[in-house]
Amino acid sequence: MKIKTDGTMPINDSLEADQPFEPRRIREEGSTAAVLYYYPTRWPLAGGAVLNLSDDAFEQSRFTEAYKPGRVAYVYVAACDDVMASPEVASGLKGLAEDLSLPIFKISATSSEDARERLNDLNLERYGSIYEAEGGYASALGFDKWRTQTIHPRRRPKQGAPISVGPRTIRVVLPRHLSLTAFEKRLADKLSSSQLSKWIQSRAGLEHCRKVGCDPRLGIRMSGYNFGDTDRFSRADEIYIFRPRGEDAERLLTICEIIVHEYVTKKGRRRPRWGWVSPNQGYVSPS
Repeated sequence: MKIKTDGTMPINDSLEADQPFEPRRIREEGSTAAVLYYYPTRWPLAGGAVLNLSDDAFEQSRFTEAYKPGRVAYVYVAACDDVMASPEVASGLKGLAEDLSLPIFKISATSSEDARERLNDLNLERYGSIYEAEGGYASALGFDKWRTQTIHPRRRPKQGAPISVGPRTIRVVLPRHLSLTAFEKRLADKLSSSQLSKWIQSRAGLEHCRKVGCDPRLGIRMSGYNFGDTDRFSRADEIYIFRPRGEDAERLLTICEIIVHEYVTKKGRRRPRWGWVSPNQGYVSPS
């Protein structure tokens, strides 16, 4: 059986040895939280440092006169573990979050009104289960138990926006001619600053791994896709450093609003930075 891989960027940062860091526990013993210890790491912000969109952006004539409703997309936040089989041993994305001491979730969109239908696909594919270990590629347990997470932004969508927030999805009525796949690409592009596989290879990410005492390759996840007699590994790039409540959830809502507004007002119709090498995996080409 042949195996193809999309590959990952080489880790070329070198870190100088430093005094060992003693983490401070921030959760009580027995807590089910994934991040149990404090490390002095500045996590990247979802969407970058600045996200600007005026409060009346969707009430201005340049939007209201140009917007025509199209298909509906449901943005979801998901995580996974096998807590029923082994409650004492964290697995899946939660286990990875514990190993890295980072809040990490999968973020994407689906056309299904019930996001659980998309999660069934992720379970079959064991999305994000594969990583490179010392002896070669390995597959982690718990990545066939994906669940949607509740989303808690600190505000409602802007007045006039074709967007609503439910307990587990952000419902976006896309502008006409904007496909779900193109929306997903724009979403991945906006979230790229907090993409786990990208950040973990940065100097800040490598320094964090050194303090935590884990191999950065744990954060570069892949999924296996079977095509007849050939298996292909594709990067699981839809895993982000993210918290589904408070500021991060509000930023996710703002990103959805910006994508719709930019597309309608033609700012978003210029040639995008993302490519189509792996249409389902959020591949982003170098700028």
